[in-house]
Amino acid sequence: MLTLSEAQREIFSKIKQATQIEKVTLAGLANRFLAKDVSALVSNPAFDNSAMDGYALRSADAVVANTILPLKGEASCGMEPGNLAPGTTMRIFTGAPLPAGADAVEIQENIRTDHDNICFPESITINQNIRRKGEDFEEGQLLYEKGRQLLPMDSGLIASAGIAQLPVFKKPRVLVIATGNELITPGKPLKPGQIYESNKLTTLLQLNALGAEAVDGGTVDDNPQALREQLAESTRFDFIITSGGASVGDHDLVKQVFAELGTIDLWRVKIKPGKPVAFGLVGDKTHFFALPGNPVSSLVTFKLFVEPALYHWHHSRYLQLELNAIASNSFNRQAGRMEFLRTRLFTEHGILKAEVLSGQGSHMLGTIRHTNGLVRVKEDSIGFKLGETVSVIPLHFALPFAKPFVKLIVK
Repeated sequence: MLTLSEAQREIFSKIKQATQIEKVTLAGLANRFLAKDVSALVSNPAFDNSAMDGYALRSADAVVANTILPLKGEASCGMEPGNLAPGTTMRIFTGAPLPAGADAVEIQENIRTDHDNICFPESITINQNIRRKGEDFEEGQLLYEKGRQLLPMDSGLIASAGIAQLPVFKKPRVLVIATGNELITPGKPLKPGQIYESNKLTTLLQLNALGAEAVDGGTVDDNPQALREQLAESTRFDFIITSGGASVGDHDLVKQVFAELGTIDLWRVKIKPGKPVAFGLVGDKTHFFALPGNPVSSLVTFKLFVEPALYHWHHSRYLQLELNAIASNSFNRQAGRMEFLRTRLFTEHGILKAEVLSGQGSHMLGTIRHTNGLVRVKEDSIGFKLGETVSVIPLHFALPFAKPFVKLIVK
């Protein structure tokens, strides 16, 4: 049985990375991955300009306090920069181009006016209140490297660099299938022995958030032939993700069918929850993940294996943020597998704290509504005590609570 890091390395070594490229406009860049390096087409700022509303002048004309200069002209945003005659000053507004000859701006709050004469009570220094051309980035400067995932906030930088379209990898097509005789669609009445299917929808939404083209493959009974038929055209996809049927029971048939269709490169990883996870290839480009059926195991293995694999497929480095926090309660366990505990992260007096939630069973989803992180417990650890430092993986940071949350001691 592989460790987490061994399993991740094995997966990365087998990924057939993306090759197809398309162009998107800025409106469609969110969550896409760059297929080529991107450099600035223009400098930012594109020209020397004023950082404040005030008066442009030559610093050499006001080296002593209470210098008086005649007002000659105005510079505003969107206009051609003018020329500043020696011994004069010009009205200027924030962002307006600096007139030729000026090398400083004094803010309007600091001056005194006498009709068309401007008094500068203090001496002026060169470059005062000026934004110089290219001080943010220069034309031709590399902004983003191939493989970078673009976020909505990147659009402002890219637009300011004069870029209208971007080369990105085509979205991976991912087929998502749930397996199990007991599963039915939410909204239908439950019969004895049935449960509502939840993993597939969660996986589809997680894939959408990662910029994938996720396809709902429905729910398949625990029947090898039914699964074979569902996967008959699976090689049209870049990834297949199933939930359930990856363990060792008589009805856990996913691994069996995938072994017939392709190669299984790993099965079972030394983690909790999520040990019964499988990965392999069908054909020459279709990757498959068989995730566990227990809902929390499915969530954790998606985070630990599927998400990093999708980044690697896009030629991107997956950087998992991991922080130190102070445990706000205790957790005891037997050493063995690396364990990931659902936790509530919060700050108290500027210190990051982690509250391990009660109900850590892999079938228990109730704690999800309070979970915004995972505590990672090493294989040889027997747990931790209140006040000790723990390693946490943030999932998201904002959780609305109508009432103060009750802290629970987890044994």
